[in-house]
Amino acid sequence: MPTRLFLLRHGETLANINLIYQGQGDSPLSELGIKEAGSLADALKSETFSGIYASPLTRSHGTAKMIAKPHGLEVVKVPELTERYYGIFEGLSFKEIKSKYSELYEKWLNHPDQAMIPEAETLEQLQQRGIKAISRLIEEHKDRTICVVGHGGLNRTILFHYMNLGLDNFWRVRQDNCCINIIEFDRHPMVTLLNSTWFLGGKGISRVGIY
Repeated sequence: MPTRLFLLRHGETLANINLIYQGQGDSPLSELGIKEAGSLADALKSETFSGIYASPLTRSHGTAKMIAKPHGLEVVKVPELTERYYGIFEGLSFKEIKSKYSELYEKWLNHPDQAMIPEAETLEQLQQRGIKAISRLIEEHKDRTICVVGHGGLNRTILFHYMNLGLDNFWRVRQDNCCINIIEFDRHPMVTLLNSTWFLGGKGISRVGIY
């Protein structure tokens, strides 16, 4: 039996609604986000998880707690699974960033791996800490199934690592709120499900699809 990783994104947040780069800011789940997390928990209640892990940020940890409840498991916070720190972009709306940092913003949209946002982590640094945490968890739960609730940016870099894709592909994969990704670890890591939100009935697709 291969080791399986359910890699999830949190539900919609108030910052998502207001089109704000939340990064490591701690925006709570919106009313819709709470409903999305409930639907996600219901969709996963028949899975057998040997551990449930999450970013310490409220939006991810709160989503994970709802998933964990039917399984009788405690959510373990993993600091390395926190979203990227976006430096000067943190807490600003898309509109504000485009207005204040138009040239940098254009580079971020067109060449994300080359856009050096002042004070921010690089995508490489984000990926390195994320993969370090995931590798440790996979080793600890060999031949079992685990659940990790992360973030849009973090999840992309983890997926790209196991798909052998460069970080220049950052904008080529969606990570909608409460989406499910599954990675199986056998002879080679294999992504068997990507950005699935079937259980939301098409109603919970992220307004942003990014953060």
